[in-house]
Amino acid sequence: MSTPISYFVVVSAMLFAIGTVGVLVRKNALVIFMSVELQLNAVNLALVAFSRMHGNLNGQILAFFSMVVAAAEVVRELARGFSS
Repeated sequence: MSTPISYFVVVSAMLFAIGTVGVLVRKNALVIFMSVELQLNAVNLALVAFSRMHGNLNGQILAFFSMVVAAAEVVRELARGFSS
């Protein structure tokens, strides 16, 4: 028995809302970047859930590339923070 897709969508929406509040309320750059990462993870969860529902790998591949770009952004920001 599999978990209904609505559960994944609800969790994804809650994660995205928490990330949005974090971006709008906080002033610390590190916390803002963590909130953006939370939003990206929420979108990735939705992509993978819908990909699984439709039985193809397109959403999972897009989520993988999204994680690669997010990791590159973190590395860039950390390098910029250490150099100043």
